[in-house]
Amino acid sequence: MKNNELDRNIIKSVIKVFAILEILAEHEKLGVSELSEITGFGKSTTHRMLNTLKYLNYVDQDPETDDYFVSIKLYELGNKVANKIPIKKIARPHLENLFNRINETVNLGILDNQSVIYLDKIVSKEPLRIELDIGLKVPIYSSALGKTLAAFNYDIDIENIKYVKYTANTISSYEEFNKELEKIRKQGYAFDNEEYIKGLVCIAVPILNSNQEAVASVSISLPAARLDEGDIGYYVTELKKCTKNIKGDLFP
Repeated sequence: MKNNELDRNIIKSVIKVFAILEILAEHEKLGVSELSEITGFGKSTTHRMLNTLKYLNYVDQDPETDDYFVSIKLYELGNKVANKIPIKKIARPHLENLFNRINETVNLGILDNQSVIYLDKIVSKEPLRIELDIGLKVPIYSSALGKTLAAFNYDIDIENIKYVKYTANTISSYEEFNKELEKIRKQGYAFDNEEYIKGLVCIAVPILNSNQEAVASVSISLPAARLDEGDIGYYVTELKKCTKNIKGDLFP
């Protein structure tokens, strides 16, 4: 299909609605003027679209500030989709087995362009814990999950990533990231040393297909204060057992 034929089958107003929804999902709250400025849409157009999303219960409004934010309905919709992804169902019992052995938070992530999406997790019962929500998107260079996915997917354009410093330890350049990926390919795992959230460390191992490409990744995350450097080898061994078992069920 030619581009001009494709364009005739696209409703541009729908594109605008989803642009607003995606921007709102990335922020806690935004007003009409702020959204209008970010999107470049007129204020009246932005306001009508927000009212429509509010009518459909995908957006709610702060009664004190009149700012808009995404509702729980969007989260529920995302969970319905995530629960239908085969790898999540296949991986779940193996994640539970891993969790029962280590009693630390375990996560399952998949690649989404230049980000990793947290697809599933089991949270530690320890009183001191730090967790990331299911459905959260994190840049691939700032998490162990993302780094393993980038290391074993060779068509990702890491040179043109807009590197943002989330902590003092965040990778901040193509050269630094490329060097890190080479290291991950050699050792078979990634380590996140408080690179996205200060105080949170993660170790991740990829789930590879027959072409040695990462289809997903599993990580163990815990507070930096609870990690003994000597435990990293143990966690890597446990993660490799887990990912090997998931791979066996995923590609029988």
